[in-house]
Amino acid sequence: MLITVEGVKNKQMKRFLEHGTYLLIIFLLVPGFLYFELCVVLPTVVEAWTIPYFVHYICASFLLLNIVGNMIYGMFTDTSIKGRNLDSVNKDGWTLCSVCEVLRPPRAWHCNNCDICILKRDHHCTFFASCVGYYNHRYFMFFTLYIFISMLYSFYYNVIFLSTFLKWNHGLVIAKFIFPLATFVVDFGAESFYVFLIEINFIVGAFTGFLFFFHFDNILKGRITPEKKENNKGTSYHKGWKQNIIEVFGINWYLTCISPFIHSPLPGNGIDWFVNDKKK
Repeated sequence: MLITVEGVKNKQMKRFLEHGTYLLIIFLLVPGFLYFELCVVLPTVVEAWTIPYFVHYICASFLLLNIVGNMIYGMFTDTSIKGRNLDSVNKDGWTLCSVCEVLRPPRAWHCNNCDICILKRDHHCTFFASCVGYYNHRYFMFFTLYIFISMLYSFYYNVIFLSTFLKWNHGLVIAKFIFPLATFVVDFGAESFYVFLIEINFIVGAFTGFLFFFHFDNILKGRITPEKKENNKGTSYHKGWKQNIIEVFGINWYLTCISPFIHSPLPGNGIDWFVNDKKK
């Protein structure tokens, strides 16, 4: 029993440290990038206190609201089986979770990090410090989408900003892009720091862009990541692209891109699923 309790404590501590690290990165990167783009880059590429200047501020505020808002909703929207009535007329496809000691519905999987079964579990999101499942899938999608848009938006102006003072300097500039951290030692300064930030800008943009389009393709096909890996075992939850989108983004799916605060009820409950058999 002592080993079990100790194991649980170690697991909780590992989870706390892991998620704390990623959340710290987000809470440092987001304000840091915001300051860099609005206070360093923007005054260089756009004349201060003009109409375009304020338009950029409005766009930045909109993007920031959606990034932070979707992240908070994604973190605090409970999509687990905890406290839910799991009664269903059709028990086909239900499995027993040996950890939670309950019968769980189709598409529900146990998460070792969250230590509970998640309805329509897609994956565990480290940046949310929780799983992406039936009730918070929408927020994960817009979280990645708006980071991707923000990175594209800022990358365009960052390149313009960098081109105003970046010099060839006998090829040293190439080394700065290939080995950004190493050049801090050789030629530490504002130029090296800006190159490093823009490289992070590019990497984050590429990563979140891949995440969004990968998961959006799954949504259009009515599947989640584990089902893609397992080839869905001859069954399909595909209802047509529009109904698949409604299943994730809700009945007001066409408005959810505006704000995470828009109410858009989901058509189901994450428990009852109707399966199309491909083998028929």
